[in-house]
Amino acid sequence: MKEIIQNLEALGFTNYESRVFCVLFEGNLLTASEIAKKAEIARSSAYDILKSFTEKGICNEIQTSSVAKYEIIDPKVVQDKIEKEIHDTYVNKTTRLKDSFDKLTPIFKAKELEGEKVDVELIKGFNKHRSAKFMQLWESSSKELLLMNKLEVMADTSIDEFTKNFITGGGVIKTIYEISENFRINEGGKWVVVGVQKLIDILNEMKGEGGEVKLTKKVYQNMAIFDRKVVYISLVDPTVSRYNRSDIIVKNQNFAEAMALYFEQSWRDADKPEDFRDKALPKSNE
Repeated sequence: MKEIIQNLEALGFTNYESRVFCVLFEGNLLTASEIAKKAEIARSSAYDILKSFTEKGICNEIQTSSVAKYEIIDPKVVQDKIEKEIHDTYVNKTTRLKDSFDKLTPIFKAKELEGEKVDVELIKGFNKHRSAKFMQLWESSSKELLLMNKLEVMADTSIDEFTKNFITGGGVIKTIYEISENFRINEGGKWVVVGVQKLIDILNEMKGEGGEVKLTKKVYQNMAIFDRKVVYISLVDPTVSRYNRSDIIVKNQNFAEAMALYFEQSWRDADKPEDFRDKALPKSNE
């Protein structure tokens, strides 16, 4: 019963309402005094709750010759009522949220136009907004994306439409991956370790559509450079869990140009997938 009461409280019932609700589900005609006793609450509180439940269509009030008694309405009907109320509340809140942000967003953009742009942003912790911010920067780019990544997992080995359209539209994507012996891909909902050879095969299949790729044994920090104007750095520290790591976004063209020079040097030092395979794998595996 304790778990049911906790669930009802999570749905918006008060503790006293949850207790009365559970007592009503015994299915017997009960007086307010009997319900209060079973629910272990004050009789006055039980009266108020039963009046509210009656108005909401959760229970019926039945007048007998001596006293009013209460019974729960068909549980399926009650469930439908509560589901509708939750849905209506959700729709109302999301509508208000969208309306508010539709009005607030122009204010935010107006401040940017007034010269109050922030040249450095810090994102703490691992959350979905990091990916959203990355995509926002990419969608604002038109010419070039330079990536350095400590590749450990790949959720999807296909090339998405946005990447294809970026390259088709004349954009350049160059990526340097650090190779991990424990590289994993998602196959049928399960993470499977595939190793260097399989990774190289995957990258060769993606060649062209996903831009140019080179491999190296060491990438010190995950980094993306957008149109040589903005740099996104995902700080890597093996002593810090991914959920506590920080990302830095630097919107400074001079800094972006400097990082692009560092990338170009790293690109020259890195190997094409087939060359890396020849160096990394024993001859017997060829």
